[in-house]
Amino acid sequence: MNYFLYQLQFNTAVHFGASDSALSLHHSQMHFRADTLFSALCHTVLQLDGEAGLNRLVQLASGGALLLSDSMPWEEDRFYLPKPIYAPQAVAEIPGEKRKALKKLVWIPVEAFPDFCAALRTGAFVDIPATAFGTEVDAVKAAVPETEDSLPYPVGLYRFFDGRGLYFLLGCEDQADGEWLASRIRALGLGGIGGKTSAGFGKFEVKKAAFLNKSGDAQAQWLYRALTTPAPRSMLLTSSLPRDDELDAAMQDACYQLVRRAGIVASNALPEGTRKKQTQYFFSAGSVLASRFTGDVYQVGPRNTHPVYRYAKPIFLGVAL
Repeated sequence: MNYFLYQLQFNTAVHFGASDSALSLHHSQMHFRADTLFSALCHTVLQLDGEAGLNRLVQLASGGALLLSDSMPWEEDRFYLPKPIYAPQAVAEIPGEKRKALKKLVWIPVEAFPDFCAALRTGAFVDIPATAFGTEVDAVKAAVPETEDSLPYPVGLYRFFDGRGLYFLLGCEDQADGEWLASRIRALGLGGIGGKTSAGFGKFEVKKAAFLNKSGDAQAQWLYRALTTPAPRSMLLTSSLPRDDELDAAMQDACYQLVRRAGIVASNALPEGTRKKQTQYFFSAGSVLASRFTGDVYQVGPRNTHPVYRYAKPIFLGVAL
């Protein structure tokens, strides 16, 4: 498998709504998940390549020749991974003033990740300062019905600080497919990702596209080894869902959190009131499993309509836990 790291620099504020919230429009998460990225790529490919391109993308993903991670933050030249969802195996002696900060910690720098995993095993204390990648901001938009007065409504946005953004990992078996996807990812940045792209939010540039298989960067080298070397346990980098026949084995000795995935189909081909996607619950990125699974690309649209796809195939990171 060829692994690529796409480092995104956002030119605008973003809106990544939480699908577990009834007021997801009012707030924005800091990052997007792999199914959001795949859905956005489907729309971009459909616009550029038509049905043939969409079928190519779906077949690559369904067959496991294309893998995507959730997005994760970067700061200057430092990349971060999700904090492992894993119960410490030894009692750590943590200074009182650090205990609350450690509980709130969400992201671990790649360079500190091995030490953090070792601390979960041994009870040693690793001091990892919390990092602010941006800030939430509010905007007011207006709905303008044809025959009524405009109706203002709030939109929650997230704006990254300078020198910060998001990255994701892409695995691709064939180099030609990787080059095709690279141009589509750059095209996606022009239109934006997430919610309210029609209002100009979510636009990005690809700051760097690194080939992890052959990289001189220490972080990239460590990531590639962790992606390809067998380890006692595996941590999800993709919020994803096993197939029914994989679920029992995946849950055995697993430490996980569930995240709700729902949403609205972005298609004018469907009438209003019929655009809700089916709801599913995924293992969240950061979940630690003893057994790996392959997942699937699920059909989640309303019945008797055109296909609506939700990506749920994982990228695993080997971890010594």
